[in-house]
Amino acid sequence: MENQPTSKLVTVPTNTLDIIKLDDRFLADALALSNEANWNQVADDWAMMITAGEAVGFQDISGRLIASALTLPYGDQFGWISMVIVTQLRQKQGLATRLLNSCIQRLEDKHLVPLLDATPAGENVYRPLGFLPHFGFERWEHEAVEYISQTATQRNNKTGMLEKFDPSEIIEKDRNIFGGDRRTIIESLIERSFEFAAVAENNGGFLLGRNGRTATHIGPISANSPKTAIALLDHALTTLSGKVFIDACNHQNKFIVQLEKYGFRRQRPFLRMAKGYTNKLGQPEKMFAMAGPELG
Repeated sequence: MENQPTSKLVTVPTNTLDIIKLDDRFLADALALSNEANWNQVADDWAMMITAGEAVGFQDISGRLIASALTLPYGDQFGWISMVIVTQLRQKQGLATRLLNSCIQRLEDKHLVPLLDATPAGENVYRPLGFLPHFGFERWEHEAVEYISQTATQRNNKTGMLEKFDPSEIIEKDRNIFGGDRRTIIESLIERSFEFAAVAENNGGFLLGRNGRTATHIGPISANSPKTAIALLDHALTTLSGKVFIDACNHQNKFIVQLEKYGFRRQRPFLRMAKGYTNKLGQPEKMFAMAGPELG
């Protein structure tokens, strides 16, 4: 009997693939990538980021999106790098490195300092490229926030909350505290978190967030004191149910103690890093929770 031909997976060498720009036509494929990675993004997140920044990626020979990355310009000083994803079967082939270098080059060509939030594994990649650590935070999660004692949340919720607020004031406060202008992102988060967003009446702290694939993400939370930050959180928790993620800053000890009291548990750490930049980023003392590693 003659030998039968065996089927082989045909792949194109990674160094021959061209980086392509992603637009709204790639939303479904991009979402499939983040779903495969078990990340929390939904289609609205990808649409928001593609609109606000520049997304790029690679396609395989069939036209399927196999890798992604994006940059978000935050004013005239900083640019954010995120959503560096490679489908599992094409990992460790240099695709992520090519996309990352492309993002760095694109930002530096615009005289923007590249920023990102790194996992411990990512930190080992970014440090040799010149990224410097600034501060850490951790993702905390709660499986069912509706079971947090209402008495506890209401007892802490002593800071008055504005029922109506001017979005432009939130955008300006975020610019000052975060350290960059992410107007398009904040506008989107205000719209998506209208059911639980909160603004402190007296000292201007605020809380925003968004729905996610597996959990509601609370953040950013910015405030002048832990008391205000906790009151903002309590206000949000009284309206939410199900799983919640909060990316809480490691230096906000009183806030973290409150998360522990409510039954939140640590999931994984992140480190904010900036390429070749040693000055303080924004006002970390007023940052209690991040908008997410993909947004800053």
